[in-house]
Amino acid sequence: MNVLQNEIIHTAKIYRELFKNAQKAIDLQLNSLKRSSLCNNCKENCEIDFNKINLFQKFPDGCRYKFWQESALNLLENKISKDIYEKIQTMEEKRKCYTCGRCTSCCKLASSEYSYEELKERAKNGDKFSQEFVSIFVPYESIEEPRKLYPDYINLLEEKFKDQTELHFFYCPKLGENGLCTDYENRPNICRDFPNNPLVALPVKCTYNEWKQEVEITALTLHALIDIIGFYKDKIKEVL
Repeated sequence: MNVLQNEIIHTAKIYRELFKNAQKAIDLQLNSLKRSSLCNNCKENCEIDFNKINLFQKFPDGCRYKFWQESALNLLENKISKDIYEKIQTMEEKRKCYTCGRCTSCCKLASSEYSYEELKERAKNGDKFSQEFVSIFVPYESIEEPRKLYPDYINLLEEKFKDQTELHFFYCPKLGENGLCTDYENRPNICRDFPNNPLVALPVKCTYNEWKQEVEITALTLHALIDIIGFYKDKIKEVL
């Protein structure tokens, strides 16, 4: 097993542990909300066992447990989601403390799960990211071209996404021989904001790896929370 595989497996283990902890934290809040949503008389006289009910079962209209579900949905959609958004904003602010080291890897090794034709089709359908992407990046004729530039990085991405999707690689034709953008003032937001996600795989040369390392645990936790909240919200809405 190589170093890249070890790194990927290590991150996956950390994420699973963070996911379990995040789920426990959310469940504690929701169970606390259940207790506070029901009066003692309701708990004592209701035919439904208070200790056995769950958030995703169907309750009759007017039932206090249904009120609990509505309160839980409000908590997930508002307070918890707001807390997540604020933490994401804090991570993005920390990114501003780091500067680009001009390794040019983001200009030479832009990657996407979509092919160039698929990106152009998505752009036609109004996808803003795809519109910016195809306005600046050009596809390599084969994966061997980017592999010659950064073999370790290509291997990392192929290993990370081997069971998920095929990756396509692109480059920016506006990169000058001196490693500087020849149209810097007019660069699109995808260039200005890179990297906008600390969970993306970055080449070793990229100076934003320091930011990634600083906030990665927080980012993984928030990613887990977003996944859990999305699942819980969908399940609650199905029974309301």
